[in-house]
Amino acid sequence: MVTERVEAVDRARATVLIVDDDRTIVEVLRTALEDEGYTVFAGLNEAALALARQEQPSVILLDLMMPGMDGVELCRRLRADPATAHIPIVALSAARNLAALAGQMPIDDRLPKPFDLDDISAVVARWTRPR
Repeated sequence: MVTERVEAVDRARATVLIVDDDRTIVEVLRTALEDEGYTVFAGLNEAALALARQEQPSVILLDLMMPGMDGVELCRRLRADPATAHIPIVALSAARNLAALAGQMPIDDRLPKPFDLDDISAVVARWTRPR
């Protein structure tokens, strides 16, 4: 019982930045993660970069295939910026070549779309727990 309370407190302090152009996916992820106690932000392109700098999220869930600045470029910019280079990035994509794309960029983890919310929960918990 004490362990459950500690995990809840840690989650309440953890933040997640969702970068995806599909509003439905953003809202499903936001609802699921907020229900687990995470604080969630969402943005695209330059707004996502600004949110990452300002909010210093615990983890970023990054779609790779987006209009404008795609996830590969956004990832490169996040890693090049000393203010955001340390933030774990989890690539999300429906691309058949997710493994190949992910191999071209400095990410920490990846999940294919469609994803299971239990998998999202597990990967976010893994990257937000104290190290």
